[in-house]
Amino acid sequence: MRIYPETDSQESLVLATVPMLNTMDTRELILKHLAPGLGCIVAFIMFFSPFKAVQAVRKSGTLGDLNPLPLVAIIANCLGWLVYGSVLRDPYVIAANEPGLLLGVYMTVTAYGYASPKARDTMLKAVMFFAAIISVTSLTINFFIADHADRATAAGYQAVGILLIYYAAPLSVIAEVLRTRSSARLYWPLSVMSCVNGSLWVAYGLAVGDAFIWAPNAVGAAFGVLQLGLIGAYPAKPGVGGGRASSDEDDEDDVRQPLNRATE
Repeated sequence: MRIYPETDSQESLVLATVPMLNTMDTRELILKHLAPGLGCIVAFIMFFSPFKAVQAVRKSGTLGDLNPLPLVAIIANCLGWLVYGSVLRDPYVIAANEPGLLLGVYMTVTAYGYASPKARDTMLKAVMFFAAIISVTSLTINFFIADHADRATAAGYQAVGILLIYYAAPLSVIAEVLRTRSSARLYWPLSVMSCVNGSLWVAYGLAVGDAFIWAPNAVGAAFGVLQLGLIGAYPAKPGVGGGRASSDEDDEDDVRQPLNRATE
């Protein structure tokens, strides 16, 4: 076999292409690997944020100001995204949500053990609601949808719907901040994490062209920015939005108290 030497024009073309390929490789590395990798770490931090409050419940033997419903929402949110990640076989989506699922189960079961009967009933209804949605969607995907793209679409809509419910949890807190003009019930580190986490997954979603990933996370990042804006506009006032003594008689009110307050 004869080997022909490269001409000057061919050599120039190769040399001009190398920096372009390096730039593309670097951009792809950052957006498609580094961003979701960091997103997995930040997501774990967010899911872990109520852990200290849950451990305090174990120590005190009472639910106190902890709202258990967002703990149930963590389980549902992670399950929804695990279904979506499994359909797409996306390792980053799976890695971001598997630890959250395990943490959510632990924290929910722990909170359930110290909740009042009314709070337990509310938690059980929430579990059954999410379990029905996820199981029906999963069965539909596996037995009634043949096309892979349609399966991914169905799983994506489910994951986004549950995620928006999860993100909607702080809305009652935001309304109270506006009413009391105090951000005592907002937890700024969690708001910062929401911004960072949402931004990382928006970058990844845009890079892989997946609206099911970037769109809801853009909403989450916007919620984080809104909360930080409220924290700056309405500094926390002593005695406003603070804790209260808990008892068995008023434990049922705990299900309406925001999770953010319990992580302070």
